[in-house]
Amino acid sequence: IAELWRVQRSEVETKFDLKRLFPAALAVVGVAIVELHGAGGAPTIGDALSFAQPIGFGMGYLQLEGLMSKNPEAALPVSALKLLVVALASFGMFELSPLAHGVSEFAFRIPDFTPILSSPLALGGILYTGLVTTAFALWIESIAFAKVPATDASIILTTEPLIAAGFGAIALGETFGFSDYMGASLIIGACALAVLLD
Repeated sequence: IAELWRVQRSEVETKFDLKRLFPAALAVVGVAIVELHGAGGAPTIGDALSFAQPIGFGMGYLQLEGLMSKNPEAALPVSALKLLVVALASFGMFELSPLAHGVSEFAFRIPDFTPILSSPLALGGILYTGLVTTAFALWIESIAFAKVPATDASIILTTEPLIAAGFGAIALGETFGFSDYMGASLIIGACALAVLLD
């Protein structure tokens, strides 16, 4: 989908390149093997949403690439807008979630932050997650998209499960199985193939 959109949005005549689809497909298969192997039961709506997520991210990356190539100095405002959208969506989900659980009347609520503010560990975790792994990461991502094409960045970002698994092995002593090595090989192979095809 990202390749088709890239061709349609191009200002110069560009051909649809089937070779660019192969690394993306290889990366998706690798992620599926790493993420879904060992999941018990039949496929669920969550599995479908997991496969829809890369499409949404890919479309967002294409938009970000276009914006950052025209305005490379806009990384900080773009990141701030993304954070604002996440905050508003989270607050909306908080307000609407009682309706999904059988409450018939809507009542505006203000979140109770007292338990978080009274726990230094919880407050530290939330500050780290919000500032380092979200705000800082979005800012760096915006800067990178001024220099890296969205299709290449999407493939590079499929390594996220590998990085998470690596940290899990280091911090928690988790082990890798055959499927993890197989999925990791496909993901790394997709990254290498994308570079070789360029």
